[in-house]
Amino acid sequence: MFSRVRKARIAAPLLVLVMVLVPLLSACGGAQSAGPSGQTPQPAAPAAEPQQQEETSAAPEPAQEPAQPTPRTFVDQAGRTVTLPAEVNRVVTTWRPGTLLVISAGGRDKIVGVDSSSQKSEFLTAVFPGILDLPGVGNKKGLNVEQIVAVKPDVVFIWSGSDTEPVIQQLETQGIPAFVLIPESLDQMKEAVSLIGEILGTREQAQKMIQYYDDTLAMLKEKVGAIPEAEKLRVYMVGSSGVFSTVPGTMYQHFIIESAGGINVGAELEGGFSEVSAEQVVAWNPDVIVAVQYCDCTVDDILSNPQLQTVKAVRDGRVYMFPSSMDPWDYPEPRSILGMLWLATKLYPERMADVNLLEEVDTFHETFFGKSFTELGGTLDD
Repeated sequence: MFSRVRKARIAAPLLVLVMVLVPLLSACGGAQSAGPSGQTPQPAAPAAEPQQQEETSAAPEPAQEPAQPTPRTFVDQAGRTVTLPAEVNRVVTTWRPGTLLVISAGGRDKIVGVDSSSQKSEFLTAVFPGILDLPGVGNKKGLNVEQIVAVKPDVVFIWSGSDTEPVIQQLETQGIPAFVLIPESLDQMKEAVSLIGEILGTREQAQKMIQYYDDTLAMLKEKVGAIPEAEKLRVYMVGSSGVFSTVPGTMYQHFIIESAGGINVGAELEGGFSEVSAEQVVAWNPDVIVAVQYCDCTVDDILSNPQLQTVKAVRDGRVYMFPSSMDPWDYPEPRSILGMLWLATKLYPERMADVNLLEEVDTFHETFFGKSFTELGGTLDD
């Protein structure tokens, strides 16, 4: 009995302990799932997976097409509007002054076709040996349009005349722009050089040429420009076809005479080289006669002409052949500035005494053509 009572005494407290602990343990287990408000929280959302690269990075912009170069528009010296490529690298010249204009403006390496007259020039073959390897495109007697088209020029520099209008139309039909140059006055000469420089992207060299031109004209004006009209020497310039052809006031050679301080006796004439009579030359009675290098005559022919023996220039022996030994300096191209210097020294040697003509000529050629006149074998002999 004692043992059963004792067991009962021990079991009773254990039972009480169990009854107390069970609720406490239940409360502890529930604390893990109950939120602060007593509500059961929802399971936490799983961590978001990293988005794919194409979702997090903006798609690259599609590559843009390079901007096409914008064509350029010019007005040529005939007043025509001409559209040219943004960059001109292939040039055809169709007459010798045009070739010389392009070269002096810095465009020699862009020439891909040239007139046959330029290829026959002793001067041009000396400063531009490669000219003989270029395709020939004819000359002022007739241009070969098919050959011009074949060399695929970006521009064709051409002279103004009724004979070139059909050529210009044929070229334009083929999509080839023709650009007319008319360097028949001092201002037109400078404008032609400037336009070529703009078209070919050789502005610096073109401007250098224009500056030399302006500086030389200013020097001539200072030395001979102030001579009173009544004291200026009267000049008869013999033209291309012989003693009795001369320069009208509309030709570039007229401005050469004026710039050198002379008076052109044929200034009232118009057109190209004009035929005149012996009686007219006698009536003009020029103080000086100069013959273009390519005239069909010599200085002796003029001095010995029986119809001119009463003319002052013949009586005084003041008859000269225009230089140079390599190429004429009276053409409407940049070297004509040297012709002005030369003529001024012949008309007014005392006023031009401090000008070393050969030195000026050498410097000019070296600056614009790469070799001095002397190196090229040129001479100033009349």
